[in-house]
This record gives sequence, structure tokens and C-alpha cells, in this order.
Amino acid sequence: MPQAPTFIGRLAETVMGRRARVLGLAEPAPGFVEVDLRAEAPPGGWQPGHEIQVRATPTQGRRYSVRTVCAHDPEHVTVLAATSADGPGTCWMLGLRAGAEFTVLTGRHRPLYEHGAPRLFLGDGCTLGTIDAYAGTEDLVVVEVPPDAVRPLAGPRPRYRFLPAGPAPGDALQDWLEHAAEDGELARVDGAVLLGHAQSLQRQRRTLVDHGILPRRAITTKPYWATGKQGL
Repeated sequence: MPQAPTFIGRLAETVMGRRARVLGLAEPAPGFVEVDLRAEAPPGGWQPGHEIQVRATPTQGRRYSVRTVCAHDPEHVTVLAATSADGPGTCWMLGLRAGAEFTVLTGRHRPLYEHGAPRLFLGDGCTLGTIDAYAGTEDLVVVEVPPDAVRPLAGPRPRYRFLPAGPAPGDALQDWLEHAAEDGELARVDGAVLLGHAQSLQRQRRTLVDHGILPRRAITTKPYWATGKQGL
């Protein structure tokens, strides 16, 4: 969740900026918004999972992942964002309207490091767009989301397992993970991608290693936010 003086943000936009226009917006579930964009392609073209940054305020940037790239229109991309947090990114996303134009910062696509197959994907709502971009048909995907979002998100994603989030972030995922480790449900996975809440990722990685499910080198972690820091 980068922060920089206004003039630095403007300089970055001059060097790395790509113009984008909102084609449409949808609410696939409570607390989520999917944005259809037409955006100038960076070097190498857009790829699912491509990371972009927007200036949510003059001094605050927020990062999102490209969820899909249209096969017939390579500058037509979608971004799925969680809007449950009370932060600058949420305010910015909720203020978007069809036809709005803004600048995205991006460079060449740098894919997540992924080890082995099939993999275990664990994340919370703000990581769902990234998971959609990377998860394969044989991967085991478990996502913690607000309770009222479970059913509408699960409908188009029958392979995913959605858990209703509790009061503390990551607790629902941790409970599931500990039971899965004991029951042998994770025996088939050769790698893991852990995304989202920083403190939860530490617990999840420790569980996988301590139970002998995976070595540390087979686990990719990417924190999106942390307790005690300004939210999304």
C-alpha cells in the first residue's frame, strides 16, 4: 500500500502510466466490485495476474491484479476488488463510474513464483482476483470472505471453497488448514500460494511446515495488508 508525495506520484505516472477508461462495473457479491477497463497495454501486453497501481488519493497508491484479459481485445481487462475495508482504495473504487478515466501504473508482467502442481491457494477477499488469475483446474483453493458473499461467489466458482470470515482475520482459514493437515486432505499438494493478511500468512506457512506438508521453499507468500496498518 505505497505512499509518496504528490510530485513523486505524478512523475511515476509520466514514466509508467497507462491511460484507462471504465467500460462498466458490476457487483458480483456484497463487498466486491468488478471493473471492466480498456487500458493501454504495457510492454509485453496484459496478462492475467498483472499488477497495477492507481493513485487512490494524491499521496496514496493502491495495488490491484488484472483478473482477466479478453482474448479478442487485448486492451480490455477486468479487475476484481474487495470493498469491505474502510480505506482509500475502497473509497476510490466505490467512486468509479462508467466512462471515468484515470492512469494506471504498471510495467512488464512479473508472475507469482509458483512451486509444484497441484498447489494450495489460500487467501481472503482482497486476493480473489489474483487467485482467479492463477489457480488451475487441479489446484485446491480456499478463500475467506464475508458471510453474505459466500453463496454468490461460490456459484460461478464451484471448484473453490469459500469460508465465512469471523471477527478476526484469518481465523476461519487457519481452522480449516489445521483440520485439513490432520485429515490428510493436503497430501496431494506439491506447493502453496498464500495471499492476503500478513500475520495470517505467517501462521499458515508455519502450519504447513510444522505438519510436514510442504518445505518452506515450496510456499509462496504475498501479503496484501497487515493488522495495525492503514487498510485497503
